[in-house]
Amino acid sequence: MATLQMKKIRKTYRNAEQETLKGIDISIKSGEFLILVGPSGCGKSTLMNTIAGLEEINSGEILIDNIDVAEVEPKDRDIAMVFQSYALYPNMTVRGNIEFALKIRKMSKTMINQEVDRVAKLLQIEDLLERKPAQLSGGQKQRVAMGRALARKPKIYLFDEPLSNLDAKLRVEMRTQIKQLHQKLNTTIVYVTHDQIETMTLADRIAVMRDGELLQLGTPKEIYDCPNDMFVAGFMGSPSMNFIEITVSLNDREQPAAFVNTGSKYPQQILLPIALRERDGERVIMGIRPENITEMKSSSNPANLTSILDLRIDVLEPTGADTIAIAQIEGKKLACRISPECNVKVGDKMSVELDVTKAVFFDPVTTNRL
Repeated sequence: MATLQMKKIRKTYRNAEQETLKGIDISIKSGEFLILVGPSGCGKSTLMNTIAGLEEINSGEILIDNIDVAEVEPKDRDIAMVFQSYALYPNMTVRGNIEFALKIRKMSKTMINQEVDRVAKLLQIEDLLERKPAQLSGGQKQRVAMGRALARKPKIYLFDEPLSNLDAKLRVEMRTQIKQLHQKLNTTIVYVTHDQIETMTLADRIAVMRDGELLQLGTPKEIYDCPNDMFVAGFMGSPSMNFIEITVSLNDREQPAAFVNTGSKYPQQILLPIALRERDGERVIMGIRPENITEMKSSSNPANLTSILDLRIDVLEPTGADTIAIAQIEGKKLACRISPECNVKVGDKMSVELDVTKAVFFDPVTTNRL
């Protein structure tokens, strides 16, 4: 286990017009599981490669246990990397693949055998040791790639989209296995993925990147519930957060509210938090997640900031555990998460509860959270 600090990391490729990494600052505690997320081309894999030493940085520091390794050769950084493509040696058996790095380190045969047995048992691949990669399934290959990394006992593990080549069921199984491994070994891990569920379930903290910049660093709950801006809010979550542009107005009781068009004959009112009283007459963007817009139940007793809206359902997307209902608000799509037992059809009107206590509000110009 080791701490990892990236201080003001900058990277520009030769002949590139823009920087790929723009002063990244991240500190990772020993034993922490950090996930890097962001759209394609945001720089997350480049950042991973700079940690491993596969890419040089233009400026900044990469500190492992407070020692700057920015100029240190990859082989001397004591880092193990698990790639998307597995990168197994096809002419070697599983045992040979796991042993390879240990032999380079000139470990004794006895110690190598002990380490291979330990890793094989940990990953439940004991019966695969004499097979070659061509005889393995995708999930088995990924476990071997992980085993090869685990056998080295490095200070830091880097995972670059390790599950992206697996089918959905296998991804779930491997995700659970990676989680269990981290809990058992308490290793320091930096992990790149595009998958929302992987991100939320595996990470101790999440680093959201865009265009080479770090937009937000926080726990999954912080990123999900309190996004810094509209990009982070919209990027995390599936379906993504709903954004509704509204005008704040004060009612007779000085309670902030907004009137929205849902296609009904008259505009409908949404009550807003008292904190928006100072924004009277201003346009703001309300962000609210689909799970905070649900069907109105007969036993409901709406709280102070639970508004009731009547919506016309345009699309229904059953997912098993729940159903995503798509309606319109202010001429834009509104996703609601309703019970699969809800007796509603496309074209029907239904009443939904919108829990504004769970909403976040953004400046429409800067897109930053208010």
